[in-house]
Amino acid sequence: MNRLKKTLLYTLLSTLATVWGCREDVEEFRPYTPALEDLGQLFVQAPGASTHTVFSFGGSIPDTTLTTASGVRVFLADTENLFADDAGTPVPCSTCPDLKITVTTALSKGDLMARRLPTISTPGGQMLESVGVAHVQATCNGKNLTLLPNRYVKIQLPAAEVKSDMEVYTGALDGQNNLTGWNSTTTTAFWAEWPIGGGVQQTGYELIAQLGWSNCARPVNEQTATFCVTLPAQFSALNTRAFLVFDNIRSVAEMKGDDNSSEFCFEAAPIGYPVKIVVVSKTGGQYWLVQKPWELGQSTNLTLSPQPMSDKDVLTFIKSL
Repeated sequence: MNRLKKTLLYTLLSTLATVWGCREDVEEFRPYTPALEDLGQLFVQAPGASTHTVFSFGGSIPDTTLTTASGVRVFLADTENLFADDAGTPVPCSTCPDLKITVTTALSKGDLMARRLPTISTPGGQMLESVGVAHVQATCNGKNLTLLPNRYVKIQLPAAEVKSDMEVYTGALDGQNNLTGWNSTTTTAFWAEWPIGGGVQQTGYELIAQLGWSNCARPVNEQTATFCVTLPAQFSALNTRAFLVFDNIRSVAEMKGDDNSSEFCFEAAPIGYPVKIVVVSKTGGQYWLVQKPWELGQSTNLTLSPQPMSDKDVLTFIKSL
C-alpha cells in the first residue's frame, strides 16, 4: 500500500473514531415534549380569589382577628412581642410601617390538587383525612418574618361537621420550598364554634400553629396496597400528573411516575375507599383528561386512555372537585 493510500485510510479511521466518540453528546429524540410548566400554569388558575388574602398594616396593631372570604380566621395576639426577623431579632409591629399578613387556604380537593398539597404524612407516606389547609406568612417591608420562641398564631378552620382525633400537621418542604408531605406535631386540633352574623354559629376546628403550612387532619388507618395506572406510551412524568381523589373524605394523593415510563403509582392506597382516578396531561397544544371512578382494593394496575379536552374544560373539572 503506497503512502497516499495509507494516509487516506488513516484519515477515514480517525474521522469515524471522532464521530463515534461524540455520540454520547447527541440528544436523544423523544416522542413527547415536556409540558409540566404548562400544566402548572393551568392548575394555579383553579383556586378562587377567596383562597388568598393579604392583610396590610402600618405601625402598631392591637390583638386582632383576620377573617378571610373563605371563612378561615387567624388570631394575632401581643403583636409587639410576636415576630422576629431571619436572624431572630424581635420585630415589634410598631416598628414596621409595611406589615403584611398573607393567608392562603385550600378547603377543597380541587384546591389541594391545584396547589400541590397531597394529604400524605411524612415519614411513611400514610394517607391523611384533612379538614383543610392554611398557609400564614408575615412580612415586614417585604422581608419574611418568623415567630419568636414559644409564640404561635391561632387558626380557625370552618367545617360542616366535627370529628375526633384531628391533629395539627405542618408542611414538610424540599430545597425549592415545594411541599413533600405533612409532619405531625402531635398537637390536638380543638373543636370550636364562632358567630358569623345573623345569629348563626360556625362550627370547625381551632389550631395552635406556626407560620407556614398547617393542616388539620388525621391518619387513615386502613390496610394499604400499591395502586398503579398505565397510560399510552406518549404520556410520562414529563407531561402528565396523576391523582387519586377520595370521594367521601378530603384526601388527595398524587401518583408518582418517571420520565421514561407511562406508569404512575401510589404505594400506600387504603383498601376499600371509593376514589376518582384523575389524570391530566398535555402533549403539543392538546390537553388530555382521565376521570374514572374506582374502589381501591388489593394491588392493582389499570390501563387508562386519556381523552382530548380543552384547557377550559380541564380547569372547570378541577374546580368542581
